[in-house]
Amino acid sequence: MTLALFIIAVLVLIAVVGQVFTHKMVRQDNLEPSQGMVEAMLGVVGTLFSLLLGLLVANAIESYHEVNVQVSTEANALANIHRLAEGLSPAARKSIQDMCADYNHCVINTEWAAMDKMEMAPHCWDVYGKLWSACVQVMPTNDRENNLQASMLESAKILGETRRGRSVACRAQISPVLWTAIFFGSAITIIFTYFFTSKMGRLHTLLTALIAISLGLNIWLLAAYSQPFGSDLKIKPEIFELLDKQVFKYQSQKPGIDNLKQ
Repeated sequence: MTLALFIIAVLVLIAVVGQVFTHKMVRQDNLEPSQGMVEAMLGVVGTLFSLLLGLLVANAIESYHEVNVQVSTEANALANIHRLAEGLSPAARKSIQDMCADYNHCVINTEWAAMDKMEMAPHCWDVYGKLWSACVQVMPTNDRENNLQASMLESAKILGETRRGRSVACRAQISPVLWTAIFFGSAITIIFTYFFTSKMGRLHTLLTALIAISLGLNIWLLAAYSQPFGSDLKIKPEIFELLDKQVFKYQSQKPGIDNLKQ
């Protein structure tokens, strides 16, 4: 919320100071003849900019939710590999399940903090590569193991795709050109409010401040949702933490499938 307060405070300060300065420098009698023109032009400019900003915020929110779904899909794929490995030989089962647990712990304890700095953990990439190789190198001895390996490879494929998607999302930034357009659009919208005349000066100042607050909130939402892993609204590794509690710790206390047959 620090960024939101900063953006709103700056816009409100600029709006109020600019309005007070304009009204001191320009007499209201000189502004009254142009009120119709100012109102019409503000309607055009305000509508165009509000549409632009609204579409940008809506697109950022949609992308944010898509990334959130990708994170859940990644964690579910990891859990599926871990569960499917129960049907393999003891050596293959232990190796794959240990790598699943290692990957999960690395994502929670190392990678999530690194994504705040737009980075991915090299160790997690290494574990992912080893996990993929382990799934490929499984040597099925019967139809059941053939089916298990096919399902594991499909889950490993999904795991890789969603991980790469998360890697791209954590480095996403709004273009400086777009920020420039937003800055000038906000400034022009606020400046237009300076040239309205009103006998209720304080009310005029209040309404100008409210417009600045509205712009600031939308700009903050755009900035926050455009960085799904590095903002005040960042996605948390809750699904991976849930796996850690319900799958991996439980599995470490659970006997292997071969021991259950004995």
